[in-house]
Amino acid sequence: MLNTIIISILAIVAIISPLLSIYMRRQRFDTPDVESEGLPVSVIIAVHDNAEELESNLPAFLGQDYPPGFEIIVVAAKSEDGTEDVLKRFKGNEKLYTTFIPDSSRYISRRKLALTLGVKAAHHSLLLFTDITCRPASDKWIESMAGCMKTGKNIVIGMTVYDEDTPLPYRFQRLYDDMAHANEASFGIAYSSASKNIMTLRDDFMNRRGFEGNLKYMRGEYDFIINKYAAKDCTAVTNSPDALLVEKCPTDREWRNHRLFYMETRRHLQRKTRHRMPLLIDGILLYSSLLLPIAATAYGAMSNDITVLVSAPTAMLFSVVLRSVIARKRMAQFFTEIPAWKIVPLEVGSHRQKLIHWLAYKRADKYDFITHKI
Repeated sequence: MLNTIIISILAIVAIISPLLSIYMRRQRFDTPDVESEGLPVSVIIAVHDNAEELESNLPAFLGQDYPPGFEIIVVAAKSEDGTEDVLKRFKGNEKLYTTFIPDSSRYISRRKLALTLGVKAAHHSLLLFTDITCRPASDKWIESMAGCMKTGKNIVIGMTVYDEDTPLPYRFQRLYDDMAHANEASFGIAYSSASKNIMTLRDDFMNRRGFEGNLKYMRGEYDFIINKYAAKDCTAVTNSPDALLVEKCPTDREWRNHRLFYMETRRHLQRKTRHRMPLLIDGILLYSSLLLPIAATAYGAMSNDITVLVSAPTAMLFSVVLRSVIARKRMAQFFTEIPAWKIVPLEVGSHRQKLIHWLAYKRADKYDFITHKI
């Protein structure tokens, strides 16, 4: 009787774990309407000590093919790596507008100040925010993003992937985050985004006073834009290859800082419980599908129950294989290729890294995350 109960529980968990995973959440992507005449676009990029990235990536932004017209607004903080010299070399390009953050600005996120100055300098109604560490995969990037800003939409989120030099755990974490965010944006109210490829409306930004309410938090600029301005069914998510950005591999320090700053940012986002609950359930089911078979195997070995000994590893294998197959199929929509056999180990490793970062965040001085110092 007991072994029947054990086998039944193993079978149920093995089936529902992959079927209720993040990989099974519905996704709906918008296709750019490139036939209709679009509106001019202002691309806004904040830079600080990014001379190398400007040299490498700015030509790809300036070389976009978008007949309605566009401008690239680069807002620079005082740098020490020759950023200003690089910008001077591009000064003759009529598409480029450069401005600088005042040295005297205090008690305010300099990143958010830079983006706000960029918005105020913008001449066009469509704003496209990104980082200079990213590079468009196509000269149709602006056209594809603008083509998704259809009637009734006020935000467009495009895909951003790390380059091939990026460690697999980093690429997997962004993939996992993108899947969760895309589902929420497509079938409810967008929560935030791991992407650095965000289009919104200038009037929205100005009328609702930009980053007001979160200016003291040093980072999280894209998260706050989406969280503040998103409304139900008003966000378009596109996985058009032409709308793709490829981001330079972050250093280990940059990655760690990004994760720590996000832990501070998410405390101040709306709808966080609705966002985190499905992820928590997914994690519980994943570990149940791995740990219950191990416990059942130990029981089967101690009780000499051959049926349980065979059923437990079979249930684990079935769950892992089904989860990996479902995940691989979904990954193609997010421009990320990960071998199927690495998916579950990467998930487990991701949870371990989150725990490490959470402990580091708890030990950190909370004034490191805000501009108001004592």
